[in-house]
Amino acid sequence: MTMSVAPFRKLTPAMLASQRLAMANDIVKTTKSEVAMALKKAAPALGIDGTTYHILDILIGLTAAEDWQQSRRPLVAISNEKLAEYVSRSKRTVVRSLRRLVEAGVLAYKDSPTGRRYIYRRGEERVIEHGYGLDFSPARQQLKKLKRIGNEFAERLKHEKDARRTNSQLRRALEDLRLLAKQEGVDFEEIARVHNQIEQQGYDLLEKAEALTLLHEQALILFEGQSEEVNLADDETSRLSSRIVHSEQMTTTGVIDVTPYNNTTHQDSNLSKNRRRSSKDDHSKSPSLAKGSTKMALEKNGLSKFGAKTPVSDGFTSALSEVSLGLLQSATREAQETLEFELSSWGALELVCRKMRLLVGLSEAGWEDARAKVGPYLAGAVLITTVEKTLRVPQSISRPAGYFRACIDRAIDGKLMLHKTLFGLNNVGLDA
Repeated sequence: MTMSVAPFRKLTPAMLASQRLAMANDIVKTTKSEVAMALKKAAPALGIDGTTYHILDILIGLTAAEDWQQSRRPLVAISNEKLAEYVSRSKRTVVRSLRRLVEAGVLAYKDSPTGRRYIYRRGEERVIEHGYGLDFSPARQQLKKLKRIGNEFAERLKHEKDARRTNSQLRRALEDLRLLAKQEGVDFEEIARVHNQIEQQGYDLLEKAEALTLLHEQALILFEGQSEEVNLADDETSRLSSRIVHSEQMTTTGVIDVTPYNNTTHQDSNLSKNRRRSSKDDHSKSPSLAKGSTKMALEKNGLSKFGAKTPVSDGFTSALSEVSLGLLQSATREAQETLEFELSSWGALELVCRKMRLLVGLSEAGWEDARAKVGPYLAGAVLITTVEKTLRVPQSISRPAGYFRACIDRAIDGKLMLHKTLFGLNNVGLDA
């Protein structure tokens, strides 16, 4: 079956590419439903919407399922006039939409000498003896590409949705901290200036989410520098925690005040031993926001982005001797569901610790200090337990960050009974 294009059509390189795909010999094995699903997922990324999408949906529905076999062609014969009736649009609009589908690599023209579209079939199997119309062979040949485009588009939408939610949450959280700073007499001017600058810059959603996440961390460190605990009122703590629970893991690269963030992949980095500061050092210095890169600003404060570190010794202490991974997994179901992860290993717990410390208002310096003192596994177990108790009954812990530090101090003194708390949580109780 040869592919023919009417002489009245003005061909473009994209149209010729579709015609070549329709004449390929190595036919891709697929089904009508598989291609239809791939097309519908990829359509927004291909710019197929509105009337064009409506026409695409009609054309796919009109193809016979058996015509998608490798030995046949998924051909559909319907006039422009009939399509115009179906979509309640003009014939000219239909012509433009069909051309758009051809140039997108979805269809190919198979024109008859007279311009009519028709199909003649023979036998019980209804094989096409000869026919003219619109051929879906290009879409069939590009099935893998269409699936990839659709998946990438869906992933991008998800990231943008998460970033939009994170931006909204962190804006409100920073505003809460600004009001609190005014009450507590904390100098919040530099944080407010950078926040205003971020909002005015032409960042996209992901870049702004990165910038606001870093700025929020700096704001928490600022409060950390004023007292041992972030002095948030009970109701303010609960409200702030609920707003940042879904914050995405972002990178520290880029310039926080003027330069856009370009790297959206989380980068692991280790906090070197010579950068670990004592609690006294943490609370005697207030952080300054660098006017250059935020990475330099974090290094200036002795901080780096959280990453999976090599555990101290084997990462377990006596406080974990009676705590199995299964118990921890069973007792922290709400935390796992809220943070959208599965506690399948100790490594998986480490990867989500950054989100958890943001949820409870714990600064990066406070988190790294806990890791250095009791090891990453015990620190992670205490942190997810704190998150679980905060999520179940927010009023049960007025200051989650303070509760976490108190547990770490008890672990150092050998008085932490984490297994009792976890058994209590596992039994739907908070008494332990």
